[in-house]
Amino acid sequence: MMPAKNFEVKIAKVDEQNHIVEGVVYRPSKVFKEDGTPEDYVDTQGDWATVEDVKKACHTLSKKLALTQSIAKAGVDKSHNEKGGYGFVVENYIAKTDIPDINAKADDWCAAVEVTDDSTWQQVLKGDITGFSIGGTAVYVKPKEGGEGSAEND
Repeated sequence: MMPAKNFEVKIAKVDEQNHIVEGVVYRPSKVFKEDGTPEDYVDTQGDWATVEDVKKACHTLSKKLALTQSIAKAGVDKSHNEKGGYGFVVENYIAKTDIPDINAKADDWCAAVEVTDDSTWQQVLKGDITGFSIGGTAVYVKPKEGGEGSAEND
């Protein structure tokens, strides 16, 4: 069996006129070994999530954004600094089918972000900011005999 592929979530599309970046936020693991570890995809930290976990995280973000009343907390943060003001999520969805334009596969979590902070936009254009990174917490589940651990996301 092949080891799981490391999948980086790169910005796939840049709309310079509207300052919007688009791409895959997270690709779920769908194929698992007998011990429960993924055969297909893991993230850059070696972690992984199921289709159901990724869908739940996507929907949780949509709800959080819809319920946020403070403009300072409504926007996108940068490098997990927990401060809004860098941009806004203008699209947030689970791909129903492959989307070659942004290198998405069915069940990937995809998003488009309008970057409103000029300094951050310059970082995007220079290639200093290259992708999306989700923040969150996970509870690691003890592995089965001989397997690696998995995570249950909140």
